[in-house]
Amino acid sequence: MNAITAPLGGLIGAIIGGVLWAKYIQWTGNTAGFIAIAIGVLTGIGIVLTGSRALETNNQKHWLYLAIGGAIFSIFGILLGKYLDVQMNALTQMTESLLAGEPQLTEEAAKVLAKTQYSGYSKLELMQQRMEWFDFVYVAIAVVVSIYITLNGRIRKILSIK
Repeated sequence: MNAITAPLGGLIGAIIGGVLWAKYIQWTGNTAGFIAIAIGVLTGIGIVLTGSRALETNNQKHWLYLAIGGAIFSIFGILLGKYLDVQMNALTQMTESLLAGEPQLTEEAAKVLAKTQYSGYSKLELMQQRMEWFDFVYVAIAVVVSIYITLNGRIRKILSIK
């Protein structure tokens, strides 16, 4: 049972991070790829918090497995954030873009055109359109940060709750 509960904190951290990232994009209109690093931090801290209750802090083999799980959860959280960004923000941003490019359009006509454009793409295509090449650097940093936090003995001792 300990092996199952240990990585749950990382999954929860990744989900929270992904949702917060999508909401940040909705509130500010900026994609802010650097927030992916925060998802890695939340994932790493979540794994350490739940893992420290389930595992010994000195068992390197188990912590290595958790670090790999944290890396996977970080990527999952980032993809979740991008997916939610498309769900919550893509249509609104398409409408705003159409209104800026075609000032004679009414807002209602722009919404109809945006819905037509939006329905012509799959979610994956929209996610790809909204990613920059530099986002992959942030993803790599998030994975490294998640692994570092999980494998760092000092951080584990500080965050261990028993």
